Amino acid sequence: LGDRHPNTLTSIYNLGSLLQTQGRLGDAIPLFREDLEGFTARYGKGHEETRGSARNLVEVLTEAGRQREADEIAATYGV
Repeated sequence: LGDRHPNTLTSIYNLGSLLQTQGRLGDAIPLFREDLEGFTARYGKGHEETRGSARNLVEVLTEAGRQREADEIAATYGV
């Protein structure tokens, strides 16, 4: 399918979400970033899927205490 196919990106998100649920935020964050990068490349910053991916990354960064990074992503993607 390719590394930017929506199904591939959904799988990346699902794994990141599982790791987040397990409290493995350090492992989850790179997957959420990869998901966001993939949706941004495929659809652009303003697309609903991309903005949803950005919200997910903001959430996990906030949970990890990385508020400055979370704020930067939120500002960049308008979420």
